[in-house]
Amino acid sequence: MSGKITVFDLEDFFNLSSDLFCIIGQDGFYQQVNPAWEQVLGWKAENLIGHPWLGLVHPEDITISHLPTEPQQQLHWDSRYLHKDGSYRWLCWSLSTSQKGLIYAVGKDISQQLRRIEALQTERKSLYNLLNQLPAFLYLQPKDYGVGFYNQRFREVFGDPTGKRCYEAIAGLKQPCPEA
Repeated sequence: MSGKITVFDLEDFFNLSSDLFCIIGQDGFYQQVNPAWEQVLGWKAENLIGHPWLGLVHPEDITISHLPTEPQQQLHWDSRYLHKDGSYRWLCWSLSTSQKGLIYAVGKDISQQLRRIEALQTERKSLYNLLNQLPAFLYLQPKDYGVGFYNQRFREVFGDPTGKRCYEAIAGLKQPCPEA
C-alpha cells in the first residue's frame, strides 16, 4: 500500500445510491437530494430543493416524521411519502443531525417488502382458517411444550388450552411424558 492519500468525491458517492439521500436545513427545507428521488418517487431535485420536508409526508404520518433537533441526534422510523403520481410509498428513514444543525437523511423504499409481508399474512390466515375447519383436532407444539395454533376441533375435544402446556391440556399431566 502506498502512502498516497486518495481524495473522494462525496457528491459522486451521494449520487450513486439507489436509496433516497437528502440534506435538510435547520428550517426543515431540502437543501440537496440525490437522483434516487426521481427514480423512487418521481420528484426531480428542482421540485424538492427549497421545499419543506413535511410537504410529502402522508398526513397521518406527520406526527412521527419530526426532524431531529439536537446535535448528533439519530432517529429512525417508517412513514409514507407522496409519489409524484399521487400514490404513496413506504420509506424507512434514518436521520442524523450534524454539529452545524444540518440534517442528513437516508430513506429506503420498503413498499414492496411490506406488500410481501401482507401477502404472507393473508396466506397464513387462509391456511389457519382451513385448518380450523378440519374434523380432526390439530395443534402446533413449540419446543417449550406450549400449545401454539390449535383448531376448533381441538377446543371441542380438550377445551381452551390458553396458558397450558400440551401435556396439561391433552392428558392432564403435570410434566411432559418421558422420552422413549
